Amino acid sequence: MGELLETDGLRRRAFLVGSSGAVAGLAGCLSDRLDQGDGGGNGGGNGGGNGDDDDAEEEEEMAEADDLEPPEPDFVVGSSAEADYETLQDAYDSLDSGDVIGIESGKYTFQPEVEYADVEGEFLTKTYTYVGVSDEDTVIEILMPEAESFTVRGTLHFLLGDGPPGFWNATLEIPDEIEYSRLLEYDEYDEDVDDEYEDEAKEAYEESQIDANYCTVNGSLGGPTTAHESVFNDELVHELSATDCRFYDDVRGPSIRAQNCRFYNDLRSNSGWVVSSTVEGTVGLNNMLLRGCEVSQGVNVTGSGDVENCVVNSKPDSNLAIDIRSEYSATVTESEINGSVRSNEDGAFIDRFELNRFESSSTYIIDGAPATEIFLNVFEGGDVRITTDTGDLNSFPAEELTMYDPERQLGNYYAEWDGVDEADEGVLETRTLPGEDGEMDRFPLANDDIEAYVAAIEEEEEEDDD
Repeated sequence: MGELLETDGLRRRAFLVGSSGAVAGLAGCLSDRLDQGDGGGNGGGNGGGNGDDDDAEEEEEMAEADDLEPPEPDFVVGSSAEADYETLQDAYDSLDSGDVIGIESGKYTFQPEVEYADVEGEFLTKTYTYVGVSDEDTVIEILMPEAESFTVRGTLHFLLGDGPPGFWNATLEIPDEIEYSRLLEYDEYDEDVDDEYEDEAKEAYEESQIDANYCTVNGSLGGPTTAHESVFNDELVHELSATDCRFYDDVRGPSIRAQNCRFYNDLRSNSGWVVSSTVEGTVGLNNMLLRGCEVSQGVNVTGSGDVENCVVNSKPDSNLAIDIRSEYSATVTESEINGSVRSNEDGAFIDRFELNRFESSSTYIIDGAPATEIFLNVFEGGDVRITTDTGDLNSFPAEELTMYDPERQLGNYYAEWDGVDEADEGVLETRTLPGEDGEMDRFPLANDDIEAYVAAIEEEEEEDDD
């Protein structure tokens, strides 16, 4: 399929203090961060969430998936002399569940066989892995199942003993009425599994995902899905783990884990992480980690989570880049924010803004109280006004608000304010910020080289340790 990410439009810059190679090693250093859970928040406010201890292991597997190879076919479908079947339907009807079907160039159709299930949807009687030549040469059209004794509703549950279907090197044409799924509860139906292996089989089933590798997908596989170097042309609303993929419609689901991907529309998830990716729409941050990404149309903070080492541009026809919708345990760090922050409605605030560069044409980049900790940031093009009693901010803990790091004794840099550095030490005299609160930054910075400030503090600490 060629190179999916060609850095077109991706202009992330390394703004990590004291680590010029941090972006290059981003994927490799995720494990420690992901061990703490999906979004990294503590579940404060309305965000909640306990995280996922398996994230680090899954991310490592995704990082190693650069050159996935399809399984060897057990049987071949096509018109050549080597083919075992002329039609995909013949192969589907004749073979045993779990076989790998190789498919030659051309367009093929098959109609899955289903049986009645006392749940929403039907059970697939069998599943296969399909291996085509390429997404350009092999097209697989999946037809809506039929049944005489019941009405097919279109949710196709794969069985524990069979596992999910897999698709390689093909274009998939999937009708809107079809989606694959696993039952959320293993005990919803009976399976003839040896007692000795029941726990192992159950765990494998509950973690199983549909494969879509080197594919173009028209329609939705349903979910949960693992995808590698694939293109999705329609909206996705399910659990997803993806590397090196492109998504041309909205993506949302209970858990999204994506690396080196490009999203051409909005992205929302209730948990997970997205790293080294581009989102040309708006991100809904909810119990997730966003790291090393460029976001073209702003971030809506709707839950706990973290934005780290990202470029966040403002929403269309607006200077708003970060919209905080309520109180959440979230942080925005080491990022470039091209726009303003809105937080002075409905008591909306997060934990911390640290080591960010803000640039906006707004009069005030921050106008209200968007976080309890705001320090080591650069504000250019607009100023900062702190007000904790505007709108419905009675719940904001004004006593916890700090505009400087008390340990390192470093505040923020304000390009729109001319301070005095009488001691010529790079830290200005105390600034009382605009706003009725009279909030102070006791250590405002004389210039915007935050890396130099932090490096100097670290050097002093090392000398003291010696």
